[in-house]
Amino acid sequence: MKVFNFDPGRIHLLSLSQGDDLLDSLTGFARSNGILAATITFLGSVSRADLSWYDPDTGDYRTFVREEQLEVAGGTGNISLYEGGPLVHIHAVFADSTGRTIGGHINPGTTVFAMEATVQQLVGDPPEFWGTL
Repeated sequence: MKVFNFDPGRIHLLSLSQGDDLLDSLTGFARSNGILAATITFLGSVSRADLSWYDPDTGDYRTFVREEQLEVAGGTGNISLYEGGPLVHIHAVFADSTGRTIGGHINPGTTVFAMEATVQQLVGDPPEFWGTL
């Protein structure tokens, strides 16, 4: 087990715009604000979800896309240090119009319909991303 200790920093509430790429928007915000360690939560909806699931048997990610309106049933992640800059790593569970859910690792191409995100900065030495925190 690796343990990192932080003090709470600033809390940022973001309102993303319709059509924004979820991952790119959060990464751009982190980069422009020098955020290298944080936790993220988000809620809202997307018009396209590009997701991955890690297959431990093959060591590869399986990617799947849903091109429909989906509600965020839960969205969370973190920001860590990677190659000198911020790396946003987020996962989400989405519900369709029937209440069925899908989820996974968020990839570029996940398109915001309406979204709010909370970024809680962490004060201390940022952890280097090594695949998972």
